[in-house]
Amino acid sequence: MSKLCSPAGAATPRWLMNRGAHIIVAAQADGDGAATAAKPARAKAVVSEPPAVAGGPELRTETVPIRGVALKIVENMEASLAVPTATSQRRIPVKLVDENRRLVNRHLRDHGGRKASYTHLIAWAIVRALAEFPQLNDGFGIIDTQPSRIRRESVNLGIAIDLEKKDGTRSLLVPNIKRANQLSFSEFLNAYDDVVKRARAGKLEIADFQGTTISLTNPGTIGTVASTPRLMAGQSVIIATGAIEYPAEYQAMVPAVLSQLGISKAITISSTYDHRIIQGAESGAFLARMHELTTSLPISAFPIRRCAGTSIALRFLRAPIRCTSSRRGRRA
Repeated sequence: MSKLCSPAGAATPRWLMNRGAHIIVAAQADGDGAATAAKPARAKAVVSEPPAVAGGPELRTETVPIRGVALKIVENMEASLAVPTATSQRRIPVKLVDENRRLVNRHLRDHGGRKASYTHLIAWAIVRALAEFPQLNDGFGIIDTQPSRIRRESVNLGIAIDLEKKDGTRSLLVPNIKRANQLSFSEFLNAYDDVVKRARAGKLEIADFQGTTISLTNPGTIGTVASTPRLMAGQSVIIATGAIEYPAEYQAMVPAVLSQLGISKAITISSTYDHRIIQGAESGAFLARMHELTTSLPISAFPIRRCAGTSIALRFLRAPIRCTSSRRGRRA
């Protein structure tokens, strides 16, 4: 480490004493003008004063060491810079998604289950679409100095969870649902809610973060329309969902006018992928399949018995539904 020197007999300016987030340099001039060696910083925050600008206000800054989960995020973000990525986006109308969500929740309610959110359905669509595009679950690695594609049977779906601390700062945790492709829809819902609950309660374990193959993040919950998130090293794809909104130019209109114009809410879904093993056409086709899965034909498209229409719409869940022959189509 180089030394900072000041002219003989001159005191080192205070603002030079904190030139880095983790180093405090204390330069004390001796007889020949040489400064003493740099000393390691103490753990506590240090207030520094940058040089005053003529005619400007005096600025004071505080340096706070980054530790714990926040430090791990720093390390992951820096590691992600080594991953060459590209991004595909697709705009999906929400009208059919909303109708199918009502059908799904009616089915879950009748079978003693809980309600499914839009994010639940999108996460399940990722798992279902990977059955047809398994290469998007592959990883990249250097094996014996040879760049290699790593095929992975299990889908460990990472769920990005935004946590707000008491001081107003935020933290991001991404635990994963192990072997999501081997779960039924009900099991998947339970596993999803379990990792979220444990994340908010601070009860996650190291194993919950290990082995993630693909991730889902939902910045749309805070109004973000579209996002291009960072792809962590070792993962193949990260899917991001935006806010469910009318197009911005129509948001000031009353609902009756929007209905007459045929304007519906929509959501932007993006796929950011490792371009070493996944190509743009594959990413685009994957999003198209997600679109198809989340907007399966609604019940209104079938002028037949209600339960028969419901069973078609619920193919998305792979959940069998038994029907009676009554005119109301009640479930058996």
